Amino acid sequence: MKKTLLASAIAAAAFSGAVAAQPAMSTLELTDKMDAMPNFYGNIQYAYTYNDNDVDGVSSGHSDNGTTIGLTHSHAITSGIEGFMKIELEVAAADDKSNTGANGAGLTDLDEAYIGVRGDSFGQVWIGSDDSLYESLIGDYGNWVFEVAGLNQYSSATTGEGDLVQYMSPSFGGVTLFAGIQINGDDEAQGKSYPYQLGASYSMDALTVSVAMDSNDGNTPYSSTGTDTSNENSYGIAVEYVIDQLVLDAYYDSRKGLDNPGAAAFDLKFDGEEGRDQYGVMGTYNLGANTFRLAYEITEADAGDLEVDVLTLQALHNVSDNLYVYTEAVRRTRENSPAGLEDEDNQLNLGAVYYF
Repeated sequence: MKKTLLASAIAAAAFSGAVAAQPAMSTLELTDKMDAMPNFYGNIQYAYTYNDNDVDGVSSGHSDNGTTIGLTHSHAITSGIEGFMKIELEVAAADDKSNTGANGAGLTDLDEAYIGVRGDSFGQVWIGSDDSLYESLIGDYGNWVFEVAGLNQYSSATTGEGDLVQYMSPSFGGVTLFAGIQINGDDEAQGKSYPYQLGASYSMDALTVSVAMDSNDGNTPYSSTGTDTSNENSYGIAVEYVIDQLVLDAYYDSRKGLDNPGAAAFDLKFDGEEGRDQYGVMGTYNLGANTFRLAYEITEADAGDLEVDVLTLQALHNVSDNLYVYTEAVRRTRENSPAGLEDEDNQLNLGAVYYF
């Protein structure tokens, strides 16, 4: 957002009542005042979804698709070292003011909140709630690519996004190293535990290769109830190659399954709580204000022969610098379910996002 001199003067006066009593500030002083203030950002996201499932039938509806507002700030601590912070809040139901339940309208959820320091010589370290490095490096399509992503797959890593201490090194000839640990105390839902993640990324010209692992140690080992999950490691690799306006990428995510699987292994959503092998390939073509994507994902469970295939086509158009619209066509098929359920979903999503 462009900062005009008038906006700077108004914001600076609002920032401190003492300013109004002081002599008029110069343009440079006003600019310095504005630069010291947090940056405010946000977006409103709406989507309409039509879904046709050959078992459950047809459904459709309008929904909020992730509306958020947030603040970021950074400042120089000393020469070459900078402090930074971010807080982002989610609006659970921007499409329905009358929704007053547990997921009612208004600011109801915290998405990210962290503080940290960074410098050219040592990289950056930050603590709080944020996307984990496994999510960022492997980048499954459910988390990072498609807008609605109701049928797309997610990675098998289960270390949460809160209570994290994360580190990213400087680049050493194109190689960047990552590490993170989640510190769970006795009062946490999963009990005292220290799940961790490690990763590395290498970039050279048009090619980027990333690898990561998650210890998944925040899970409770399997018990006779069938509700607990394996804490076997997750391993992933992602590759991206850029050819002018065309971007090609692929990823592989794997986690060993339970030796004596219970109900969790039969979850048809593949929510990251059971062993499986997952693959994804995607092509993205940018043409002026338009972006087109075609992706295919396949997930195979360790328990039984359950297989989930997802084919997604997206067309996105940037109406302006602050508004884009999109359509997504998705087909998901599930076969050989241990629970005896096999089905096909065909989904069409139409959406718009206004951001600033």
